[in-house]
Amino acid sequence: MDKLVIVGVSSTAEHVYNFVKEYALYEVTGFAVDSLYKHSDSYIGLPIFNIDDLDQVIDKSKDYIFVAMLWNRLNADRKNVYKKLKQRGYKFANLISPTAKIRGIIGDNCWFHDYSIVQYGAEIGSNVMVMAFSLIGAYAKVGPHCFLGARSTIAGGCKVGQQSFLGINSTIFDDRIVGIKCIVGACSVIKRDLSDYSVCKTNLDNMTTQSYSNDNVESKLQFKLNKH
Repeated sequence: MDKLVIVGVSSTAEHVYNFVKEYALYEVTGFAVDSLYKHSDSYIGLPIFNIDDLDQVIDKSKDYIFVAMLWNRLNADRKNVYKKLKQRGYKFANLISPTAKIRGIIGDNCWFHDYSIVQYGAEIGSNVMVMAFSLIGAYAKVGPHCFLGARSTIAGGCKVGQQSFLGINSTIFDDRIVGIKCIVGACSVIKRDLSDYSVCKTNLDNMTTQSYSNDNVESKLQFKLNKH
């Protein structure tokens, strides 16, 4: 089994470790952080290496690393670490769930969580995180350093610029183009182009709530009354 060092010691790194272990994707040999963030010698039972010393513990010809960082600062933190290590010649793993279906072209240091789908002709850049149940349609394009929240949908032919963020259950369709460094909020539906550096979110302040008694609340969900 190929060996893997996970870059990071946050909850995301632990999530990645459990994901890799569950599906036996790689043999995780340890974690790596910058010396400024190395406050102990081990994390969840494995050694922590200094990023600057990785050449001593990794064989670049056959071992892999994975940058386990999500969307902080609009993916900039993950992008910067990825580019720094890429310049040093390391090989990056792709973490792909056995339940995911990847039919398009993908870069490296990508994470495709459970039941995510990439259709034929789609192109996914490097360092992209695709969470569970997400769909990237045929011939869609996603730039590098993006984050796609769970159940997000990019319909066929749409384009998402690099370093963008798509929130949970967001949808982009109708051949729309989302620019670079855009934020699409959770549950938002995009049917027009977004220029670079745009933020689009659903206004949830209009949501109304009302409380009922224990007996009365049951009457609010009846098949005959809700059927149209």
